[in-house]
Amino acid sequence: MKSHTTKLFLFLLMFSTALTSVGAHKNKNKIEPKVALLVPDKPANQYKSMPDTHPRSLHAPNFIAMTNTVNYLHGIDVSHYQHNINWKEASQDPKVGYVYIKATEGRDHVDATYDYNLREARRNGIKAGSYHFFRPNVSAAEQFKNFTKIVNKNNQDLIPLIDVEVTGGVSVTTMHTCLQEFLQLITKEYGKKPLIYTGKNFYNKYFAPYSVYKSYSFMIAQYTNNEPVLNNNDDYLIWQYTGAGSVNGVRGHVDQSRFHGRHSINEILYK
Repeated sequence: MKSHTTKLFLFLLMFSTALTSVGAHKNKNKIEPKVALLVPDKPANQYKSMPDTHPRSLHAPNFIAMTNTVNYLHGIDVSHYQHNINWKEASQDPKVGYVYIKATEGRDHVDATYDYNLREARRNGIKAGSYHFFRPNVSAAEQFKNFTKIVNKNNQDLIPLIDVEVTGGVSVTTMHTCLQEFLQLITKEYGKKPLIYTGKNFYNKYFAPYSVYKSYSFMIAQYTNNEPVLNNNDDYLIWQYTGAGSVNGVRGHVDQSRFHGRHSINEILYK
């Protein structure tokens, strides 16, 4: 027979084992809190500042198939992305009736191919103009200084074009204040209001609600076979219909556009 001490010891041992078993069972079924994974909303390389950030279309509309395409003057816009362009060949393509050439971006970026493109395009008889990629988070004065340092108004065939397609992370008020100051500086310097380039959706959100922009002409990007229709049925001068076009003298893709409605190149001639 076991003593009372022994019995007490065995009872305590059994009770301790039971508690350990219950605790283990509870831990096994315990729901651990989920750990939030810090996943970026886009690939890391897309956080880098890149020129010409507007999206490119996967398919270019067929030039011949486009409705009444022969009635409109077509043109292109180019930058260093098109590398070394053969402007003699380009001048012989019916889709190159005019060209806008990237000159500058933001505070201090200058397109490496600007001087060559402007000189050779004009030498081969193509009406050429210059464009600036606008950065709303950079002062208007600094951007104006960058553009005017590079773009000589005495060797331009077309009025300046201002590419506006990003907000730069600033408020809408700040964006418009900076942009309007920049547009006014350009107008005063070059003697004519510049053409503004933007996408259809960007226009409807940031330009259509403001009457101050009604006195400016627009080039609207929409990469489909259908002409853009803007809010308020607003008019525009040029439709950029693809970012994946093909023309003689240019290796790879190029942005293509054409005049809209009854508009003509006379409306953007600098002189």
